[in-house]
Amino acid sequence: MPFDIPTELDSLYQHIDKVILSRQHPVTGLFPASTSINNHGDYTDAWVRDNVYSIQAVWALSLAYKRASNPDNRAHELEYACIKMMRGLLFAMMRQSHKVETFKDSLDPIDALHAKYDTKTGLEVVADDAWGHLQIDATSLYLLTLAQMIKSGSSLIYSRDEFNFIQNLIYYISRTYRTPDFGIWERGNKVNNGKAEINASSVGMAKAAMEALDGLNLFGEHGPEWAVVHSFADAVARAGSVLESLLPKESRSKEVDGALLSIISYPAFAVNDEKLKRRTRQEVLDKLGGNYGCKRFLLDGHQTVIEDHSRIYYEYDELINFEHIESEWPLFFTYLYIDRLFARDWESANYYRYRLESLMVEKDGERLLPELYYVPEELILAEKAAPGSQPREANDNLPLVWAQSLYLVGRMLDDELITTEDLDPLGLHKKQHIQRNVNISMVLLAKNNKIKQQLLDAGCLCQTVDEIAPIQIITSEQLIELYRNVGASKPLGLSGRPSRALNSLAIAQPFVVNEQRCLCLSWFQNEDRDYRKTDPALFEQHIRNELSVISDSWYYPANAVFAILIDEALAEMTGASGLFDFIRRLQKREFSEFRVLPQSAKNAFKSGSRRLMNFDMPAGHKLGTQLPVYEAPWPISGAVDRTTYDYQHWSISQLIQHLQELPTLEDATEILLQLGRRQALHEQVTELHDAPITVRNVLDSVYTNALIHRNWYCVRQLYSMMLKPTTDMATHAAEITVRQRVLIIGQRTAQQLSITTPLHQNEVFKAIAQSSDSLLAQVVYHELLAITGTLMKIHPEYFAGVRTIRLHNLGLLCAHKFIGDDQCDNIDVIKTLASRSPMELYETLRRVLIEKHKEFTHVVASVRYHQRVDSQAGRTKDIDWFEWRTGQGLITKLPEAMLLQLWDSLAQTNRIVFGDPQSNTILDSKRTLSSMTPGEDTFAHLIETLTSDIAPSWYKCLIFEGLYAFIQFCQKHPNGEFIDEVNLPVLVSKAAMDHVKQYKTDHPEVDNYDMALDEFAQLTPNKVNHYLSWAVTKLHSQQRHTHKKT
Repeated sequence: MPFDIPTELDSLYQHIDKVILSRQHPVTGLFPASTSINNHGDYTDAWVRDNVYSIQAVWALSLAYKRASNPDNRAHELEYACIKMMRGLLFAMMRQSHKVETFKDSLDPIDALHAKYDTKTGLEVVADDAWGHLQIDATSLYLLTLAQMIKSGSSLIYSRDEFNFIQNLIYYISRTYRTPDFGIWERGNKVNNGKAEINASSVGMAKAAMEALDGLNLFGEHGPEWAVVHSFADAVARAGSVLESLLPKESRSKEVDGALLSIISYPAFAVNDEKLKRRTRQEVLDKLGGNYGCKRFLLDGHQTVIEDHSRIYYEYDELINFEHIESEWPLFFTYLYIDRLFARDWESANYYRYRLESLMVEKDGERLLPELYYVPEELILAEKAAPGSQPREANDNLPLVWAQSLYLVGRMLDDELITTEDLDPLGLHKKQHIQRNVNISMVLLAKNNKIKQQLLDAGCLCQTVDEIAPIQIITSEQLIELYRNVGASKPLGLSGRPSRALNSLAIAQPFVVNEQRCLCLSWFQNEDRDYRKTDPALFEQHIRNELSVISDSWYYPANAVFAILIDEALAEMTGASGLFDFIRRLQKREFSEFRVLPQSAKNAFKSGSRRLMNFDMPAGHKLGTQLPVYEAPWPISGAVDRTTYDYQHWSISQLIQHLQELPTLEDATEILLQLGRRQALHEQVTELHDAPITVRNVLDSVYTNALIHRNWYCVRQLYSMMLKPTTDMATHAAEITVRQRVLIIGQRTAQQLSITTPLHQNEVFKAIAQSSDSLLAQVVYHELLAITGTLMKIHPEYFAGVRTIRLHNLGLLCAHKFIGDDQCDNIDVIKTLASRSPMELYETLRRVLIEKHKEFTHVVASVRYHQRVDSQAGRTKDIDWFEWRTGQGLITKLPEAMLLQLWDSLAQTNRIVFGDPQSNTILDSKRTLSSMTPGEDTFAHLIETLTSDIAPSWYKCLIFEGLYAFIQFCQKHPNGEFIDEVNLPVLVSKAAMDHVKQYKTDHPEVDNYDMALDEFAQLTPNKVNHYLSWAVTKLHSQQRHTHKKT
């Protein structure tokens, strides 16, 4: 090494002591973000994020001193400066434990922990509603740093209540994937209007924090067992999948952001996909990179000289004024510097070190990094004309301690005073590159000996529930209740984990609860009596999905444990033998994609990643297996009864009497529906062994009978009286909305409900209930939601380009598949779907999505490249193009490539009219171009909103084909400006008329030929595109001619 290590360490110590440690408050241990007070704000408060980043250099130097055998005995001093700051923030946040408790359930920004505190006291400095406090990335960064410091040997947590608070912070951040926050720049939407968004940088930092703390003992390696943090692998996996769906974008309004550098590499290392990491880094460099650092995001007006300091928000129309003159931050070069060092890319690391050092400003003998560089007012026009050509000036905030600290971390790493393992003792950066082969211990259980014998006869290895004692079997609902105790603290007013769903990964572990050993059944085997669990084919699909999720996302070194139970309802179903054969093949490892190990409950418990829970429970309390109880089938007639009864006019007593007279299954179902509508489920029907049998008991019994006979229409009708809010409702809806999709429930516009953000299960249930007056329709919508959410999670590629999910439209497409397109005019969608088995509905919807995706891709490509679709070999010759357009209009796709082409075309017209000019269907090109950027999701959702009410669906498809024709014209004629608006409905009508004229010219022998629009929709896409392109060209010529005359 070319320098003397003690001398270099001393030089760094003197610099860090003067520039960073001198700012630390002697009582609270907190740091002000800056000593600056200017027209941009008062920076003397202690921001959580700035404090954690500011201490990074101090921590790194303490590690460097330890590595060098601690010359000058400074390691202890530096380490305790870090501990003092971390505990100062801990105390500040613990004073707001009531907010943590409230926020866990509400997810309301008003209940969030504060983003900054008084440096001198650690108390609040600004009101709950006076700041964008909900900044989950900051809380997560604190937790991530806490984990790394504890892993490196520092002692930060001193009591059980402190541990419980940290455990509750895990609950606080665990739903970041579905929680809009104000983000790293504190103001939410890029217009600074305080509208929160789901931010990729927050999701990524939360993922890293949860993974870092999972299984970590906060008291160190030799701490008590109760001090081990419970994170939840499902939350980590879901955050990871949502993060990958967001990147390289930051949020709906920001198509890219410099903050993403903090999650693709140090300190979060949150992205496992190497290609996505490279793509995101390149997007930041290409769109935000400059000579003085990187911009925060496009059209960012912060601290530009033309920013209006009298207000904190921007007008949409003024954003374009900031184009090309956004402030550039050296801070982002520090992330890139450290990133390249971790990647061992020495050449690039040297480049960023050189750039950073050239951007430093000397003050009081120290070379410091300013917060940002801005374009002086007199150079704005020149910079806009030639971006990157003009010199910039540093602002007065010198240094930005956050940036200075990260530069010093990089320098110590670069000079080999510390290693990447020192900075990341948890090894998160290594986990990014590890591909693990996951072993899954599969425990097959039979509810009783009779079912066990069935399984053994089928060649399956199994045990009964009684045989595995003293190991207990619990359901996911029981586990949810147990977790309500983990992290509870009476002194702090904290409960444990909220009652939220626990999914595949969280329950694939053995548990020890107050010394009782437990295995948990898969979440789809919960305690309710959902009919979908008793369809053997769908049960098999659930197993496949669960094994796939575990195989893809399991990150523990021990085996995953997958326990399933076969009960009497499932064992008696037609098709159960097929399920048993599948299980047998699984156990024999005939499926290469799954590494399944059939094991006894005892051996699976030993090989799993064990979780311990210890808390006070009532004396003598024992965990017991809580499973659904199916009533014995109610006596039902198998005869065909063609008699029609008008049950709605019968009295309750008449209905109950008829229920006892051996009715058919259909009659019994209708009687029970009538009794349910009259709130008579509590009425007594008869007695058995001196015990009353109520209508509710009969309902359960008839439901069992309908299941056994696979009468799915009756099953769903009866289940409509059992439907209630469940955690999976919220989970499935969230799977859709967190991926920036809009979920619409209902058929008629008046009853349609739009869901854009994740909701509580009660709110989802209410939305489904309000979407239709039919209880049967509500059951079907619930099922469609479950299937769509599952497919969105397992196969997100099926929804490529789809921005809005309309459940009724998906159901309509499935119904067409079931009965044929030629019979769909008077289709009863709900009745058609309700008559099919759950697996038929699941598989049909899956096939519909695959087919629509393939058809769309093929036809768009053929139109784009002017190929002749109807001359292609294969089945495209036989397509009914009217039905094709009907289907495409039901699932509107807006691929990124088309949106970028549309964006480039907007400059050539003032307005585009998509529908009725009197309604909200007009796109204002100037406003759009001045307030958005081409890659942001806000633009995609604008197009979706403008076209959402166009009907019927085949006509909506024609409108989009007209839009394609307009885009094609603009690409061919980049200087071809439309003087007036481009009215797509008019274009479509004129194209149809042109076809009629052409047909008459080509076929003069045909008299009185005319064509309606629906007949025009029967032409191939190439023919329609031909006439639409012709109509666009004529429109352009007419507008130019009219303009010249005036």
